[in-house]
Amino acid sequence: MEPGRARRAWLAVEALCALVFVVFVIGTAVSLAEPGYPFEDGELAADVGALAGSAALTALAAHRIRAGDRRAATVRARLDFEPWLPPREGRDGEDLDEEIRRLPTLARRALVIALLWAGVLAGCIVGLDLVEYSADALLTTGARTGGVVVRVVDPHSGDGAPSMWVRYHVGDTALTEEIVRDTDRRYRPGDEVTAVYDRDDPVHVRTVEERNENQYSVGFLVVPLLLALAGLPWSLVAAGGWSRRYRAVRATGWRVASVTVVVDHLARGGRQMPEIHVRYGDGSRMTLRAAFSTHGATSLRKRPERRAWIGGWGRAMVVLFPPRPGHERPYAVPAFAKRRRGRPSPGETPPDRAAA
Repeated sequence: MEPGRARRAWLAVEALCALVFVVFVIGTAVSLAEPGYPFEDGELAADVGALAGSAALTALAAHRIRAGDRRAATVRARLDFEPWLPPREGRDGEDLDEEIRRLPTLARRALVIALLWAGVLAGCIVGLDLVEYSADALLTTGARTGGVVVRVVDPHSGDGAPSMWVRYHVGDTALTEEIVRDTDRRYRPGDEVTAVYDRDDPVHVRTVEERNENQYSVGFLVVPLLLALAGLPWSLVAAGGWSRRYRAVRATGWRVASVTVVVDHLARGGRQMPEIHVRYGDGSRMTLRAAFSTHGATSLRKRPERRAWIGGWGRAMVVLFPPRPGHERPYAVPAFAKRRRGRPSPGETPPDRAAA
């Protein structure tokens, strides 16, 4: 496997295992905090095993990533970076050394975002567990009465979520409430069920078999949960990427160039990030691909041949654009090289002119 692909694979393993570890830590902690939580046979041991396994795989992935970075640093020490950058002329880019020192800030910012996503994930897991606990508590503390199914909602008929309407009596008052079905039991109108309702709020009801969890609360929690499951590993990968690019740019410094951001039809369709066509002062050219990041390059496509600075090497490169309108600091875009630097052949149309 190529070094770049191997590193990305280990990054994915590290992010996934860290996510599994966080989820199991939160779930196990919440379960242990509930008095009398009914652990099934072997459930606690399985949770501990999952925690140990995910922690071990996370540590292994982190070790392999660091080992790969050390090997890359050794190789980098022997390189002159000419496949990606021209030789530095005079004090080229030295006045922008402060921007190199700002790159770790972007890594720390991504890490903070990852921690926020972890908080969202923890809150959603706890919230879902509380919804489930509320339904189970009602089964223990609620009042029971006979009920009759008056209508069954089949999701295959397009009527919505699987549910049923149950009529039951609270004293002399007849109530009919919808109960969401979460079991495989089949119901028909006229079936008798045991309704369990809250004495203080009789419309809060379930049956012995169906929990009837609050679907509004579940829906409110599931959406941010799914976002956190995507955002947490993405933020961790972004933090690692900025750290790696900081080390690369610190080793190479900046080179001034003219750049053109090209958004092709694949990029507009969301399947590819924009290309950045680079022309150095010595006439050599190369093509970069913007990395997936909140620091995107698409908004910079309207000014071709703009002055910018390039740093890093291989898959750890940064394009530093001049400050955008309304901003004081230069704008860093993470990128990776699609191909090495070279000179256009006689009669060949440069890529940036062809795109124009």
